[in-house]
Amino acid sequence: MGKLQKIRDYQKLHGTKKTVNWLYNNVKYRAQKLRSKPIEFDYDKTVLEGCLEKTKGNVFIFGTVPFYDIGGGQRSAQMARIYNQLGYKVFYLFAFDSSETKKFKLDITCVMHKGIKNVKVEDLEQYVNKDDLVFFEAPYRGFKDYVLMFKEKGAKIIYENIDNWESHLGNQVFDADTLKLILENANLLTATAIPLVEQLKVYLKRFDLKAKVLYNPNAVNDELFNPLKPYTEPNDLKTGSKTLLYYGSLWGDWFDWDLLCSIASNNPDIAINLIGDASSVDKTKMPANIYFLGLKRQSDLPAYLAYSDYAILPFKPDNIGKYVSPLKLFEYIAMHKKVIATPLPDILDYPNLYIGSDAKEWQKILNNKKKVNIFLADDFIKDNIWYKRCLDIIENISSKNVKKCLPKFYDNISIVVLNHNNSNVIFRCVDTLLKFKERYNYEIIVVDNASSDGSKEKLAKVYKKQIKLIANPQNGCSSGRNLGVLNATKDYIVFLDSDQWILHKYWLDNYLDIYSKALNVGAIAWGAGWFDDYGHSYRFVDNYAYRYMPPAIQARCDIGYLATCGFMIEKKLFNQIEGFDEAYDPTCYEDTDLALKVRHSGKEIYYSDLLGVGHLPHQTTGAGSSAHDKLILEKGNYFVSKWKKINPDLLKYKK
Repeated sequence: MGKLQKIRDYQKLHGTKKTVNWLYNNVKYRAQKLRSKPIEFDYDKTVLEGCLEKTKGNVFIFGTVPFYDIGGGQRSAQMARIYNQLGYKVFYLFAFDSSETKKFKLDITCVMHKGIKNVKVEDLEQYVNKDDLVFFEAPYRGFKDYVLMFKEKGAKIIYENIDNWESHLGNQVFDADTLKLILENANLLTATAIPLVEQLKVYLKRFDLKAKVLYNPNAVNDELFNPLKPYTEPNDLKTGSKTLLYYGSLWGDWFDWDLLCSIASNNPDIAINLIGDASSVDKTKMPANIYFLGLKRQSDLPAYLAYSDYAILPFKPDNIGKYVSPLKLFEYIAMHKKVIATPLPDILDYPNLYIGSDAKEWQKILNNKKKVNIFLADDFIKDNIWYKRCLDIIENISSKNVKKCLPKFYDNISIVVLNHNNSNVIFRCVDTLLKFKERYNYEIIVVDNASSDGSKEKLAKVYKKQIKLIANPQNGCSSGRNLGVLNATKDYIVFLDSDQWILHKYWLDNYLDIYSKALNVGAIAWGAGWFDDYGHSYRFVDNYAYRYMPPAIQARCDIGYLATCGFMIEKKLFNQIEGFDEAYDPTCYEDTDLALKVRHSGKEIYYSDLLGVGHLPHQTTGAGSSAHDKLILEKGNYFVSKWKKINPDLLKYKK
């Protein structure tokens, strides 16, 4: 029995909305089944047919632990993820296997992920090119031979001073000879905390060396830690009159158990939730309202924060604690939490942070009903995301200071964004477009689709002549985008959704690179999918590991259609194929139809998720409502009927 017949039979019994839910759950199940397998890549030179390989360069990260340690939340994993998204091939080598009691199966965004005991220097050498970036996050003696090889190959060496390795943390890690070797050959030194900057200066003086030291603290993935997203309350989160949360390491002697136990004992009505490996903790000595939830993936943590009243950081400011740049603190702040912490040197001026040295001071903070300042938090996070950290390193180590993109595209791109009652998201979209405009000098066109929430008037007042604001008398994705292109004065068009935002100053570079080198390119997009047996849009890239973009790949054309949430096309081609079909208004299938128009014209469509945008899903379409479900079926049937007449072969690209 075909899928469509199954759907129709199901619909007769359960109705339209349940049909769509059934489809969603079916796809979700398949995605979960796919993701239940461990995901790791071991790089080889083979590139899949129909794919473009990344050519920007390589990044080698030598960490102390694997990518999946701490649920994928540590600095080296964050940097691997970002450099992968910036278009680099990332090789991740680690000194020690994870000692955690639970090891997560994650999508590891690296072309190689191995312990150094399994990789010979000569095996790795074949992949190294001049000016590749190499990160060492500890002076581990096992890294010595690699340092010399990378220096000989002309790679750029960065030493990251992330902890006080001269404390007991460095018992298996710190080697003075290796530290001297790395410092002698490094092109850049970074330190994650101010005391660690001073420590590096001491080392340089000790070894009679001179080098640049960059203060580069930890940061946040604001795509993941987004307070605007809807979250389901975790089943194991314990709540009380006040719900407190901490996640991270629980085994170190820098963790102030006395402080935490005192707060718990004096406030039996509150709940203190601790996430992390607590296998070394004697839980029998703990108050009953301290709850140990075990290890979690980093991707699980925002939901726990969303349903907590306070996030806490009970670290002793000792010879370990005072050297810390707490990664979790940026995540706490991003989720608009009131944070209670001990006085660590690096964090004293952070927003929504309340400092207390002892239980008495923490108690006063708990009794304080002052609300979180969301504006301060959001403003702080804009300058403390991982993209900024990684780009700061690139710009401090590179001799090139290119402020403009390729001449073909500079001052030659129009960005078209639709707005329909999206006052909660459209301003972040436009703010970030303006913030990261310098490299491309694009024009920004916002088409307002008959908004009634006052957002059109506010857009006009806030941005004035910084954007072109066009009024569409109806709410239509096709008619609105056509109107945007009609008012565009540039040769290239980029469509964004209002629930997307720009992440960094080089956000369009990968797309422009693809346009410059791909054969017969007609369009590129950040979303894509395939058809079912009957030609309906079916499987989307979100259902696959890496969003169907393996870490060595820049773009691929083995897809059926593209989505317009980050879609680039030449204006000349857009006009040649007569733009969007306005029969799809108000929404659904208009982007699928446009992609097939591109393919029908003889051009190729490429999918790449290496566009520097964040996305807050389902803010613009009303997905899940009965009206939207009805539109999906109605416009889907029109789409299939139309293309069966024009070119039915284009409906056969399945996955």
